[in-house]
Amino acid sequence: MIDSLTEEKIALLADMIRDKFGLDYSSERWKDLRSAVHRYYHDEDTRFKTSREYLEYIISPALKDSDLEQFINRLTIGETFFFRDSKALKVLEYEILRKLSGMGSGINGAVRIWSAACATGEEPYTLAMICRRSGVRSEIFGTDIDSRALIKAREGYYRKWAFRSEDTGFRDVFFKQMGPNSYLIDPSIRDMVNLSRLNLIDAAVPALLCEMDVILCRNVLMYFSSKGVKSVLDKLWECLKPGGWLLVTPSESALLTNHGRFEPVSMNDCLFFRKNERYEPRCALFQVDRHVADEPDFQPSVSGIDFNDESLEEDISFLPELTTATEKKIDAGAVEKEIETIPAETCIDGAEFLRRAFGLRLQGNLSGAVDTYKLILDQDHDRNTRTSAFLGIAGIKADSGFADEAYMWCERAIELDRMNPGAYFLLGQVHLQLGDRDRALSAMRNAAFLDSGFIMAHVMLGNIYHDNGDRNAAMRYFRIAIQELEKVDQGEPVPFSDGTTSGRLLEMVRLILDDLR
Repeated sequence: MIDSLTEEKIALLADMIRDKFGLDYSSERWKDLRSAVHRYYHDEDTRFKTSREYLEYIISPALKDSDLEQFINRLTIGETFFFRDSKALKVLEYEILRKLSGMGSGINGAVRIWSAACATGEEPYTLAMICRRSGVRSEIFGTDIDSRALIKAREGYYRKWAFRSEDTGFRDVFFKQMGPNSYLIDPSIRDMVNLSRLNLIDAAVPALLCEMDVILCRNVLMYFSSKGVKSVLDKLWECLKPGGWLLVTPSESALLTNHGRFEPVSMNDCLFFRKNERYEPRCALFQVDRHVADEPDFQPSVSGIDFNDESLEEDISFLPELTTATEKKIDAGAVEKEIETIPAETCIDGAEFLRRAFGLRLQGNLSGAVDTYKLILDQDHDRNTRTSAFLGIAGIKADSGFADEAYMWCERAIELDRMNPGAYFLLGQVHLQLGDRDRALSAMRNAAFLDSGFIMAHVMLGNIYHDNGDRNAAMRYFRIAIQELEKVDQGEPVPFSDGTTSGRLLEMVRLILDDLR
C-alpha cells in the first residue's frame, strides 16, 4: 500500500532524485513519489512482493541504472505540441535562423540547434519543418531524460492533440494520415533530427552537443532545484558558441535573469537570451530603495467602473469560481469518442455547447472549436455562457500567435462581463504578446483585484515586476502566490497555468523568491 512507504524512505528517495537528476521534490510533493513507486511496482515490476520492497530497492546501492531510468520515466512530464508558441518561433525563424543560414557552426555553415527537453519530439520536428520550408541548412538535436518519450519520438506517430496550433497547414505537407486520429511524420523530416537520451544534471554534456548556435530549453527549468537550475544553465552557456541563442518560456525568464550570464534581447516583443561574454548584468536594476510596504496602492483601470464604489463589494462576493480546462484531469481519447456522438443541432444547452467546444479543442480540432463557440454567440444564451465563448475563441487565437485577434475577442468578453477576472488575465497575456507591458500590468492587476485568490495573476504580476527591475514589488506578488498555493491540493493543476500542478508551481515560485532575497 502507498501508506506503507514511510516518510524516512521517501525523503531518501527525494534526496537521491535531486542529487542525480536535479528534480526537486519537496515534502509537499512526496505523495507524487509515493504514487510513482506504487504505480511502477503494481504495473510493471513483478520481482517485488510489495511497493515497500520496491522502494527499498530503488534507494539501495544495488539499483541498476536501467531500473532507475524506467522509474524516472514515470516522474517526468512531456506536455508539448507542434508549433507551440508560434510567435516566438516566427521570430526565431526570421530573425535568427534565416540570418544564420550558411554561417552556422556546423558542416558547410549549417545552423546547429538543440532541443534540450524534447519529450516526444514535437519541438525538434517543428524546428526541422521550419528549416525545411525556409531553406536553412541545419543540424538538429533532441534530448530528453525520458527514454519512453524518445521511443515515441523516433516512431513519429502523433494524434490530433499534438496539432493544437490553429495553423495546421504544416500537417498536410509534412504528415501522412494513417487513421481518423493518427498521423505519421514524413521520414525526411524525421531523419533531420538526431535523438538521444540525456540527463541534464550529468557531469558532462557530450561533445556532439557543443558549439551550438541555438538551444531551446523550454518548460523544464521550473522543475529543477535552485542548484539544478544553475548547473543546467552553466552547461548550456558552455555548449553555446559565442553569440549563440537560448530560448526559454516567459515564465522561466526570471530564472535566466537571476543566473546573470545570459544577455536578454527583445526582438519583436519576444524575449531571447544570448551568450555575450562581455555582457555585464545591470545589477542596478535590482537596487530598489523603497520597502515593499511603501509601494503605492494601485487603482484598477476598467472602463466604465469605479472600483472605489462600495456598492460593488456585494456583487464581487458572488462572482462564480474560475473554471478552466486544466482544473480537471481529462482523458482526451474518451472525450473525443463522446464528442463525436453529439450532433451540433442537439446541443441546445449552453453548458453542452461549451463542453462540445472544449472537446473539439482537446482533440486538436481548433477550427471546429471556434465554429462551435461562434454558434453559441449566434444564439440566445446567458451572459456567462457567451462570455465563456468569447474567451474560448480568444484563448485559441492567443495560443496560435494571433494576438491582435485575441485582443479583440478579450475586449468583447469584457464588454459583456466587466467583472470576470479570467477575462482580464487573458487580456494581460495578450498585451504581453503584443509587447505592451504597461497595459499587461494593468489587466493583471484587475484580475487580482477581482479575485484575490487568482494564483496565476499574482505569479504573472511578480514576473512582470521582476522583468521591470522592481524587485520589491515582484517579491510582494510572489509571496501572495505562495500563500495561495499553500492553501490548495498540491497535486491539482493551477487554473490558467497550462496544466502545471500547484506543487510544481509552488517550487518554482519559491525558487525565484529565494534568488530575489
